[in-house]
Parts: sequence; C-alpha cells; structure tokens
Amino acid sequence: MGHAFIDHTADVAADLDGRSQGELFLSAARALTDTITPIEGVGAVVTQSDTLEAPTIEDLLVDWLNELLYLFEVQNVLFVDGEVSVAERDGRWHVSATVAGEPFDPDRHPVRVLVKSATYHGLRVTHEQGTWRARIVLDI
Repeated sequence: MGHAFIDHTADVAADLDGRSQGELFLSAARALTDTITPIEGVGAVVTQSDTLEAPTIEDLLVDWLNELLYLFEVQNVLFVDGEVSVAERDGRWHVSATVAGEPFDPDRHPVRVLVKSATYHGLRVTHEQGTWRARIVLDI
C-alpha cells in the first residue's frame, strides 16, 4: 500500500496502490495529507467514521478525497491511518471507514501546499495482478 507523487504541470498528481480497494482508498488519504504537510509528522490520535456511496469506483475515490478535504477544512484534522472498506453493492460503490489522524497544528505541521479539491483529470482505477492502482490529480 502506498503512494508516489508524479510530475504534473500545474497540480499535484499521485499514483496510488493497495492490495484491496480499502487499502487503495487509505493510500489516497495518506497522499492527500502528504500533499498538505509531511506525513511523518502526523500521528493517529483521533478517529472519525464516515460512509459514502457513488455510482462508480472512480466517483467514489474523488468523493472520498473531497470528503477528507472537507473534514480538514471544517474540523482541521489530517488523516494518516485507519480501516477502510470499499465494496460494490446493488450497482453502486460504497466506502465505510474509520480514519485516524490528528488536528492540524501549524507549529508541527508545516504547510507544503493547500489542496482545493480532488479532480477527475487523468483519473483511473485499475485492478492488475492482485493490486488495485489509481492515479489522482489534486487541484492546488
């Protein structure tokens, strides 16, 4: 499970992977936090549960990241770990998660860049040889 940033002209792009869809979505959460501040400085001291659904896994990934971004903007919490479950039921995709992180502290969490939203630009989600992969672009 992980993320790697890739060159992008105006925004931040990351390749994500995980052994399951849940791990892929957790990788996305970690990439979002790592875009905002170095992830090594963020602990897992508070938890928050959330559920979302969307018509496609791609829509769900964008909605998931935008939900986490909303929680950062409103509750000031950065997320780095958790338990995430993603499944397709009745023709729709669902995520159920309990994510862990900590409140943003400007003295401990230097801001790299602020993210406006997750985008559909270049978005793809694939399952190859037992690994889920995605590319996501974050609008900064």
